[in-house]
Amino acid sequence: IEDGLKTGTRAASETQHHPMQDEALEKPSVTVAVCTRDRPDSLEACLASLERLEGNVAEVIVVDNAPSSDATRHLVASGGPEFRYVRENRPGLDWARNRAIVEARGDIIAFTDDDCIVDPGWTHALALAFSESPHVSAVTGLVVPYELETEAQILFEAYGGFGRGFRRRWHHVSPTGRAHIGSGNFGTGANMAFRRSTLERLGGFDPALDVGTVTNGGGDIEMFFRVLQEGHTLVYDPNAIVRHRHRRDYANLHRQLTDHGIGFSSYVTRSVLAYPAQLRNFMWFTRWWLWRWILRRIGRSVMSPASFPIELVLAELKGGVKGLTRYRRSRRRADQIRTRATETGSQSETP
Repeated sequence: IEDGLKTGTRAASETQHHPMQDEALEKPSVTVAVCTRDRPDSLEACLASLERLEGNVAEVIVVDNAPSSDATRHLVASGGPEFRYVRENRPGLDWARNRAIVEARGDIIAFTDDDCIVDPGWTHALALAFSESPHVSAVTGLVVPYELETEAQILFEAYGGFGRGFRRRWHHVSPTGRAHIGSGNFGTGANMAFRRSTLERLGGFDPALDVGTVTNGGGDIEMFFRVLQEGHTLVYDPNAIVRHRHRRDYANLHRQLTDHGIGFSSYVTRSVLAYPAQLRNFMWFTRWWLWRWILRRIGRSVMSPASFPIELVLAELKGGVKGLTRYRRSRRRADQIRTRATETGSQSETP
């Protein structure tokens, strides 16, 4: 136990199940949710990979978030019968995620992104992890690059990418601990799954966070933190594999790292407001982020400019500063959207 975080670690190869063991475990049903907005080309490849899934998949829900056209609706209609289209008019990724929670029929909701290609055994591995213990409320998995063809893609992977290693880990915390505050270590929104009952109990994702709002991120890591803070268990299982298409050009990479900084600060602000007793621990983590994550990377960039451009590190730092005021602004906006949607009753459509 370190800083209140109880962590069990095993190599992924040690967690491979024997076929007879798989049959003995009662696996929960899985709803796959893909939240998207105006990216039918990326989504088409994602849906093609979802058609090849093995395991107990109840359905695939595509949540079309405040779209500007019917392209996604037509794409989903041309797919298999397991695909279900839902339109969510309230703009923001976490609004779309919350709509998936409302619509889901499976015991487990597995989220991936429209720029991802999932492994055929992805949902099977997720379901196995949940079936091992009723105390497991969240499972994240391995995210590897789909391709490394451009300098921007290589730089992002060198910066850290979305990978979280090849060792399986169980996490359960003391509510006064601090190691889980760095919740980005537990996974990413491109490959995460939760018990539907847990998400309902926690009130869903915070719609003031993530893409489509001025916070530009943080919705996934805030939920990881909240799951652990509220006494649930999270498992990282690298047997659940997703391949992510990194940004191909430098300008988009620069923008992405800026957004990471904004999302980080927004996550910290939201969590301190929700759990004021954790203020000291978040102050410690913010100092760690500045020193260990940012300043050390700046130092390495200065010593070896070719290894990683300093302007990319500074982009994340500037984003972190910008994000200090973003959450409160976004919270007010989310409240306005919620009020307007309640008054009009037109937040979403399901054909």
